[in-house]
Amino acid sequence: MHYRALVEKSAAELATAIGVRVKHERQQRRWTLDQLAEGTGVSRRMLVNIEQGAANPSVGTLLRISGALGVGLPDLVEPPRSKPMKVIRRGKGAVL
Repeated sequence: MHYRALVEKSAAELATAIGVRVKHERQQRRWTLDQLAEGTGVSRRMLVNIEQGAANPSVGTLLRISGALGVGLPDLVEPPRSKPMKVIRRGKGAVL
């Protein structure tokens, strides 16, 4: 795979992850898109695009969103990580 294709794939994955996080935080607060738009000064259309992973928001936009949601910017933009897996042999695990 070419470098450019890898960068584009990585950017798309990050945009999707940011969108999922923004939507999750908004829904946890039971806010509508309109309420988040009002609190951030970011248009509803842009918020929809961000939540769908279809936009590449600026750092300023992400700061306004994170500020309105009361979460740190790193919480919104941290790349997704797979959870570590621990393998335990049969009979070696905790007894319940």
